[in-house]
Amino acid sequence: MSKAQELFGPRLRELDPVRLFEDAYGFAPMGWQESYLWDTRNCIVLKGRQVGASTCAGLLAVRIARHYSRSLCAIVSPSQKQSTEVKVKAKGALERLGERLMLDSASVVGLENGSRIMSLPGSPKSVRGWTADFLVIDEAAFLDPDTFLAARATVATGGRLIVQSTPAGPFGHFYDLWTSRDTDSWGKYTVSSEEVSTIDSGWLAGEKATMTAENYAQEYLGQFTTPGLGLVDPSRLNELVAAEKTSVWDKLR
Repeated sequence: MSKAQELFGPRLRELDPVRLFEDAYGFAPMGWQESYLWDTRNCIVLKGRQVGASTCAGLLAVRIARHYSRSLCAIVSPSQKQSTEVKVKAKGALERLGERLMLDSASVVGLENGSRIMSLPGSPKSVRGWTADFLVIDEAAFLDPDTFLAARATVATGGRLIVQSTPAGPFGHFYDLWTSRDTDSWGKYTVSSEEVSTIDSGWLAGEKATMTAENYAQEYLGQFTTPGLGLVDPSRLNELVAAEKTSVWDKLR
């Protein structure tokens, strides 16, 4: 090992998010996680269940908190319990990295450099008033619209935004964000549960056998569907709605 490597090796590992992930969790990230970890843009993740998105979000919050003193990393989910799950992953990573926690409560962990990682419940009142350097909106499709908008405003002064969720149908604020041209410059990731090696394929087969095709596609494949109405192509759905509106208007004229 050269003297430069000896002096800067630990620092270089921290700058490399993949190596930091390995140090923090004790295992290597999956392929899709590597790309996600290196991305520095605002990101939106359309996912199946248990694909490791929350683990990545926790690590990204840790990276920001360690390198930027007095920073605030916030996690917003439909419920306090869901938000706390990401915070718990971040706390575990900090402990394995040898960080001394100056604050450790049910909803907040604080570092010696003054940074905080905070979980917030999904209500407009609990979210308003905060200014975040890094914001994770987890299970965004199930967050009510007022909270979703209030949460996004916390990074209005330049913070980074991560929005991730399993889909809840081809409608709503998460679907609108995913399909919006305003997010062309965002990092966009789609990952299904079937692509993840940590999920047992036999277990997924059992789920598939006991669920409708639409429900399975929504829960595990990360596809926008309308359970009970069959698999729906969102663009075709919009065409049908537009056609129906035109038909009704013609009848009224």
